[in-house]
Formats: sequence, C-alpha cells, structure tokens
Amino acid sequence: MALTWRPTSLPAARSRTDDVFFLDENLGWAVNSDGKVFRTTDGAANWEEQQLFRDSYLRCLAFASPSDGWIGAIYGPHPLYRTRDGGRTWAPVEGLPPGGPGRICGLVAVSETVVFAAGTNFPDEPAGVFRTTDGGETWDAVDLGGAPAALIDILFTDPATGWVVGGLDEVRHPDRTTERRDLVPAVFATTDGGETWTNVVAPLADLGAFPRGEWGWKIQKLGESTLFVSLENFHDGAILRSDDLGRTWRRLRINDRQRNANLEGVGFLDERRGWVGGWGDYFFGGGYTSATEDGGENWVDANHVGFRVNRFRFLGDPVRVGYASGDTVYKLSDEPIPPAALATPAPEPDLAGEEGIGFSVEVPAGARRLEVLVWDRFGRLVRRLNPPGDPTPGPCRIDWDFTTEDGAGAPPGEYILRVLIDEAATSRVARRLPLHRLADTGENP
Repeated sequence: MALTWRPTSLPAARSRTDDVFFLDENLGWAVNSDGKVFRTTDGAANWEEQQLFRDSYLRCLAFASPSDGWIGAIYGPHPLYRTRDGGRTWAPVEGLPPGGPGRICGLVAVSETVVFAAGTNFPDEPAGVFRTTDGGETWDAVDLGGAPAALIDILFTDPATGWVVGGLDEVRHPDRTTERRDLVPAVFATTDGGETWTNVVAPLADLGAFPRGEWGWKIQKLGESTLFVSLENFHDGAILRSDDLGRTWRRLRINDRQRNANLEGVGFLDERRGWVGGWGDYFFGGGYTSATEDGGENWVDANHVGFRVNRFRFLGDPVRVGYASGDTVYKLSDEPIPPAALATPAPEPDLAGEEGIGFSVEVPAGARRLEVLVWDRFGRLVRRLNPPGDPTPGPCRIDWDFTTEDGAGAPPGEYILRVLIDEAATSRVARRLPLHRLADTGENP
C-alpha cells in the first residue's frame, strides 16, 4: 500500500502545533500554541496531554532518550526546559550563560550528552547557540561570528558536524517588514562541534540570488549528501538545495498555482519527492502545502497533506513513516485511513475588526483565574487582557481594542489569543483589518 498523509487524533490548535518529535515509530511528543505538551506511545493513534505551560510560547522540542528531553520557548519565564521522566514533569534549565539567545527556536539532541539549542527568531534581539556536552548539566554559548540576525533551526549529524539556519544582519538593522526588508538567508556550518562556523550560502548572496526580506527556517538532511532548507519570505516561496553536503547550493522557487509563500516546513522522502508548507501567504491565512516529484524544480498544490505545516519528521531509510506538525499532527504511513480522520470539523471563525474585537468565554463554577494572552504570529507578546476581579461563573465578555501593553496600536495582521481559565487553555485567532478609508470609496463622512 502506498504511503498516505492523514491527520492524527491530536486536538487541532487554533493557531498551530509548532513541533513534533518521534524517537521511533510509536513514541513521540508535540507542542502547540496553546502552551501544551502532548505524548503518544502508539504512533499518534492516541495522545495524552502532559503539561500546560501557562505563560510560555513553546516552539521546539527534542529527546535524546525515552526519558531525557528538552523544550525551547520563544516567550515565557524561561527559554529552555528539560525533562528526566519522559515529559511527565519539566524544569527550567538554570544557569544559561550570557552571550546566547534569549529565546529558543531550534533544538537537536545529538546524543544523550550532546545537545544544541538555537535562537532567536527576532532580528532585533541577539541570536546565538547554546551547547551542552554533559547531558544538560552545564551549557556554554557558542560564537558563530558573521553577525547572524536570526537563527531558527539547527541540525547535527554527529557531535562535530552541524548546520544552523536563519538570517544575516548585513545592514546592522535587519527587519522583516515590507518597509525595511533587510534579512537575507544564512546557513552556518561547522565540522568541529561548533568551535568555528562558515556561512556556506554566502556565495549565493554575493551573486544576488536572495531577495531581501528572506531568511532560512527549517533544515533537513537526506541520505549521505543532500540538504534542504526552507526559505521564509512574506511574498515568495523557495527552498535551498545542496547535493554535496552544503558546499554548493541552489535556490528553487515554489511555482505551484496557489503561489505558496511565507514557508516554514520542508520535508523530502527521497531525492525527488517532497513537500513544503507554512503560513501560505503574507496574511498568514492560507496555510498551503505544496508537493514536488522532480526534486524541487516544479511544484503542485498539495493542501490535503496538512495545514500550516511547520515541521516534517521521517523515520526509516527508506522512509517507513513520517509526521508533520501543522494545526494538528499529520502522519504519513501505509496504514488504512480511519473514517474519523477523513472528517475535518469546521474551525471556529476568526475574530476580525478594524478598531477592536470581542468574544465571550464560559467560566465554570469555582474558577479562580481568567487571563487572555495575545501574541503576534512570531510569538512576541503583545498584550495581557485580564478582566478585573475574580471570574464570575457564566459568560464573560473579552474585548481588545488592538492596543499593545504600552498603549500603542497593534498593526494590521493576525494575532493569537490564548484564553487561560485556571489550568485549561484554548486559543482564538484575531485579525486586525486595515482601517477603512472613506476616500477610497468616494463616500462622504
């Protein structure tokens, strides 16, 4: 039977399940935008919620063994957490040294003793890498040089050989907005465990192959010598491909009919068959996935594979099973597709407005705490909405006038609202629409 993608039973996050990691075909974990950690022991047939990180935005995870694992956060009281009991309990990693990232976007457990963590995703904050060689007892900050402005994903094939991808600060004031699209992709490589690094895509940048406003997001190694990197760009879709272990690279555009852009996840089964996914467009709404059968030269729409895919993981050579994290976790296998997996429930409508939004939540009897945290699409905290007083059982109205914590106006775009009632969390998506201009319609005020 051919390998087929299908959604698993993991409850869909209103924004996204940011990462999924499997030690083998059955044992895996996932983290989502609700701040939740899930675990499966039966190949994603069933999931258990292990823990809620109320005030953290979780982005990545990696396990070195069934007991030892790490989670990276891009917002919260701590950037890095570890577990020693398979995810049942988590503790912050204390004593991280200066000179490293304040937010963790990528993790790789090379062995039970060697782990690397990369960040941050924000160009206006220091980017860097943490490293441990004693199983997480102590960490040091790795100096990459080359002035990286954003570091997102990191991959090591052994303790010496690795890559970290992100964006380069060529102009000393990088930005991702349409007004100042300054980031260009960077892929830093090391062959000595992180002591020295080289930006191996610098020759492409020197040739002008990268548009400004583009940066590397995820990296995959296939076989002995092939590497893929997804390139995030609000207005375009592309990947990088190397077939000589990173010595030379090509930029390949995603040329499907839906014009997939703002990419994040990339995953190839073999040298010819692969997929990319992500936000889909400038507005973070499309969530498209695209497929190739010729190594990335040509692409077609493949939205049945997953929605808003941020990460692909594959097991086996040749691949026996694959997983992808998007709004939920998707599975690639030759198993019969259960009827329940074919039914896609209609998502709760997004909230939208020009000057504010409002919605109601049902507060159960005995609730002690109600809070709403608002993040932008890159995981930066925008606002805390705390209704005054103790929560009253019954419907509670939540309103947001699109102001930030400091009273400024949030720009048009999508935002994630995490509703926290005691130890329960759900998320909504709110979109601030551009202000309507009467002059554009010819109407009189």
